[in-house]
Amino acid sequence: MRFRLPTPVLAALVVAAVAVLCGLGVWQLQRNTWRNALIAERNAHLAGTPLSAAEAQRLPLGDLDYRLVALTGTWDIEHALVLANRARFGTKGEDIAVPLLLAPGGPAVLVDRGWYAEGQREAVLAEIAKSRVADTQGLARYVEGLSGRRTPAGTWSQISPRDMGATLPYPVLPWYVIEGHLLTDSGNSRPAGVLRVQGFYAYESDVDSLQYAAQWFGLAAALVAIAYARLVAAPRKERRRAAREASPRE
Repeated sequence: MRFRLPTPVLAALVVAAVAVLCGLGVWQLQRNTWRNALIAERNAHLAGTPLSAAEAQRLPLGDLDYRLVALTGTWDIEHALVLANRARFGTKGEDIAVPLLLAPGGPAVLVDRGWYAEGQREAVLAEIAKSRVADTQGLARYVEGLSGRRTPAGTWSQISPRDMGATLPYPVLPWYVIEGHLLTDSGNSRPAGVLRVQGFYAYESDVDSLQYAAQWFGLAAALVAIAYARLVAAPRKERRRAAREASPRE
């Protein structure tokens, strides 16, 4: 004997499921509004005046992320840190991160000084060693809980003020800087004659909340259509058939 839920119970379950699906769709629309506001806010900072180190340190960490900063101090070339396996322009390469001492003895800020193709490390180290005086500008980034792993070769998997700072002989601030200026090109071609590629792009998000919202609303519509066919149209058709069969024949 086949078990079948009573129609009122099944209808109540459908209503609940549609409500949940529509709620998820509305949530994605709200996420889209929030994300667009975040993108606008962060990119508006890129048109502002860079913050000094003192101003940056006074800001809450969450408000500091994606702001321009202008830093002065001393480069600690001896403690340069290499980020390996960083592909750009279809080429395997590395990034070089150098601590910038804001004062003798620290604190320091980790600065990503750019990307270079694999095999150019010694040339890059020689280039950046030409000057110890730091007077630079870039984009401040703060990512809570950002971790990096040191490989057996001595390189790093990811820039991490917390983990890299634990290997340095002075305090390191919990945010880092991408040296350079705002880039407006597509980033698909490598600049000719440049040893290190520097700079950053405007903030964007690859999460399409509108697409997710459409999927949730689409599922809700499909469920309503199936429920209508199963709970309304099919019984109505069955009643008409039964009525025809029960009617007296001439």
